[in-house]
Amino acid sequence: MTIERPMFPPRDPTRRRFLSQAAGVAVGGTVLARVATQPLPAVAAPAWQLEPVFGLIEAHREASARHGAALREQERLERIGDPEASTVADEPCHADMRTWRTLVGAAPLTLAGLRAWASYLDEIRGVEEWMLEDYGPTLVVTLAEALGNLEVSS
Repeated sequence: MTIERPMFPPRDPTRRRFLSQAAGVAVGGTVLARVATQPLPAVAAPAWQLEPVFGLIEAHREASARHGAALREQERLERIGDPEASTVADEPCHADMRTWRTLVGAAPLTLAGLRAWASYLDEIRGVEEWMLEDYGPTLVVTLAEALGNLEVSS
């Protein structure tokens, strides 16, 4: 007849291990302490899932590029006298502006997101400054909301 010994966490003299075990015991016993001290597997979540503003920046970059390509095509068609040339860039223009409005109204959730958002806005300022002028009030409200998001997560 063999006697089973209870499972105890391995001895580790480090302060971090002791504190995590003590917290686990306080919450729910030694089993929880053992689970809580084991390293968690790394989760490779895409950045846009953690901070949606990254995806919005990319969506605007793509919409803006399509709009630019449509404008170039419109110009080419106008040079050859195509009567429908003026309609070529309509939908890409609307899509560009929809993604822009979504982006300027989306408050970043993290400091990294806020930095990327502000950097992208500065990039736009260098190319299409009027876009910032037209959306100044929205940008101020969004910035205030983003700062509130950072305050909550701190």
